[in-house]
Amino acid sequence: MENLASIVGKNLSTLRKAKGLTQQELAAEVHYSDKSISKWELGYALPSVDVLKDFALFYGVTIDYLVSEQSEEDLQKVAQVEAEDARIRRINQIIVMAMTVTFVFLVAICVFFSGYYNPFNIRPSGEPAHKGLWVIFVWMVPVSLLLLAFETWHYYHSRFIAVIFASSFMWTLLLSFCVQFQFYNEPSEVIWYILVVGIPIQIILILWGNFRSKKKVKH
Repeated sequence: MENLASIVGKNLSTLRKAKGLTQQELAAEVHYSDKSISKWELGYALPSVDVLKDFALFYGVTIDYLVSEQSEEDLQKVAQVEAEDARIRRINQIIVMAMTVTFVFLVAICVFFSGYYNPFNIRPSGEPAHKGLWVIFVWMVPVSLLLLAFETWHYYHSRFIAVIFASSFMWTLLLSFCVQFQFYNEPSEVIWYILVVGIPIQIILILWGNFRSKKKVKH
């Protein structure tokens, strides 16, 4: 039988690979140094009980699983379960994001037709519906992007994705104001110059995306 450090190392390595993580990516997730993770996976050192508890929680297994010798079949089953769980999570995340956009579109449709049929008395009786109600669907875009920005940050914690969505939201919001004032308001007003405001905001977002905060790493 292999020594305990080797058994734990083999199990930790298999679980990490099942999640599709590199040692550097795992280090960022669990806040241990990649050097320590490499040392544990190679069996050069045995993690403390606290460390084993952290890994057990992260991988969704028991401490007993980590310290017990597993057959290749058992390890393969765990890898398959991890891969299936990851696939289901990705699918569910996409479904939630699609539902978000669909809900915003539904609200926009309801507001659009309410403006024509006036069931809630949103305009004086007898006054015709405004021809520019289509602008509601323009505003639907930045609202959707804002909600998607929050959801993607919650799911992925990626600054790169956050910057993309935040930038898209900012530019579509400014464009929506321009369209609103030019095609919906009476008298119309051309305010496309406000797009200049987006330039410094975009620079700030890019700088924020490249900002690196220090993390406390446990050894």
